[in-house]
Amino acid sequence: MDDSSVSLFRLGEQCNNDCPMCSNSGRPQAFFQAADVLVGRVEFLANSGFKKVVVTGGEPTIHPGFWEIIGALNEHGIAWDINSHGRTFSDPEFAARARREGLGRAIISLHSHLVEPSCLISGMKEKGHHETVAGIQHLLDAGVFVMVNLVVTEHNRDHLVDFLDWCAERYGRDIVLKVAFPSTTGKGGEWEGIQLRYQEVQDEVRAMRSRARELGVRVAFESFPNCILDAPKARNIGRSGFGETHYLDDITGDQVYPIQYIESVLSVFPESCQSCRAVKRCPGVAEGYAKQHGTHEFIPFS
Repeated sequence: MDDSSVSLFRLGEQCNNDCPMCSNSGRPQAFFQAADVLVGRVEFLANSGFKKVVVTGGEPTIHPGFWEIIGALNEHGIAWDINSHGRTFSDPEFAARARREGLGRAIISLHSHLVEPSCLISGMKEKGHHETVAGIQHLLDAGVFVMVNLVVTEHNRDHLVDFLDWCAERYGRDIVLKVAFPSTTGKGGEWEGIQLRYQEVQDEVRAMRSRARELGVRVAFESFPNCILDAPKARNIGRSGFGETHYLDDITGDQVYPIQYIESVLSVFPESCQSCRAVKRCPGVAEGYAKQHGTHEFIPFS
């Protein structure tokens, strides 16, 4: 691996949220891995040449060996970022320690500023919502770069612009907001809240892009074809977020797979899109979506 390679490093699918749209696999053998097993995987990653990982779950911060695993990463000179629901960072000392232990960047999932839809989408009580909101602030206070992850659902699609305004007012313009079209490939793929069409959300998403430019807030998109955004030069960040190039097998822990290959297998480009001038930037559309809904929504840029 070269120095730019970044591996997704899953600590298990255990989580104290119960998101009905959960994109995890739900495989029993993926639920929990002992700390000593994960420490061994750190050594495997180091021997494979990785200099950076994105720690994820489930929810990685609730693993009982979390700090032991982070210590092993530091001992091997592997930098780390995190993908989290953010609730554990509501303890300011936890956030401060994470920064001292090398945390540079965090993707934190918060799907609405309104309590009721936030709790519904993330499968948590009101306390959990407020913990996530506070956790984002504590990470920012500690000097960690934060990307707020919002998955568009039936329950938040009508207040995306309001959410953007709320984020800008509460957290300032240092955060990045990542807006993702929902994936239906995980164990929560049948949830009614994510059975959306692009055409149902494109007006609100385009309004969000326009408002972000007015506010000077950075917004990135995941799994939105450029024609849906009406922006041939818009940057889609795929299913990664922090530049992950590889995925460590979370069952065996002894194989890494290119994320680009995984994404290319899951996505398709309609024939009409082949000549689109945005095709090199576009993420395409999920194969399952194309089979279910067709591809007439996607109009190539000349």
